[in-house]
Amino acid sequence: MSDSSKLRQQLEGFGLSGKQAEIYLLLVLRGELRVQEIVTLSHIPRSSVYENLRQLYELGLAEEIIDDNFKKVRAYPIGVMRHNLDEKIVDLQQRIHDLAALEKAIDIAAAPGAGITHVRYYKGRTGARQLYWNTLKASYTVYVYSEWGRQKYVGLKFYENFASENRNRGLTEKVLINLNSEILETIKRHTLTGSPMTRTRIEDIRVIDAKTVRIKGDTMIYNDIYAQAYLQNVEIHGFEIESHDFVETQRSIFETLWQMAKPITDFL
Repeated sequence: MSDSSKLRQQLEGFGLSGKQAEIYLLLVLRGELRVQEIVTLSHIPRSSVYENLRQLYELGLAEEIIDDNFKKVRAYPIGVMRHNLDEKIVDLQQRIHDLAALEKAIDIAAAPGAGITHVRYYKGRTGARQLYWNTLKASYTVYVYSEWGRQKYVGLKFYENFASENRNRGLTEKVLINLNSEILETIKRHTLTGSPMTRTRIEDIRVIDAKTVRIKGDTMIYNDIYAQAYLQNVEIHGFEIESHDFVETQRSIFETLWQMAKPITDFL
């Protein structure tokens, strides 16, 4: 692949069309050109050249100038696109803020009546991410049975953002695990060092023997919701049960097991 082809691909990666990228590179490499010169060198129809130049003007990547009574076009440095990207970042941040407010409003509007049970199913990586993200709505401590290692299923970047948001909201959790050498090594590497991937404090992790309770996947208990994610290499399945009475029972079972379990610090 030639250097110009690579540059053209990179420009397209920043939102330019193929023709816009080709015209922009012509202007960068050849300097100021008349429209007819662009048509001749690019082999792009004149009407299309005008349309693509108009879009380059709007992006701030080119401008029309008068030279010796002739109209010519010259390119601006590609760095001007940084301003457009900054504006998009601000817009995305505002959209994220607005989405959080909309999510809260919809939750209020769709709040279930007393005694009603709702079951929701989730599938695949996207579904699992949503299931975990929902736990950020917890009003108090999240109770977790964890097989550990969920990052490799939902993605490291997502989980880092998830852990960061958890810390920002000041949420706490109690986590029960079946211990093995791999989990112990991960806890030493991340939890003890306070890495960005850490969601749980070391004092909030306890170990229960698999003969007492065999933990598979992840179970999260919070508010009036019992959530379960089955993590597998091929498929990820999950569900939420929203029921006050059912969750109260599950919470009391967890508390009993928590008292039986040993602090992870006993194994470090």
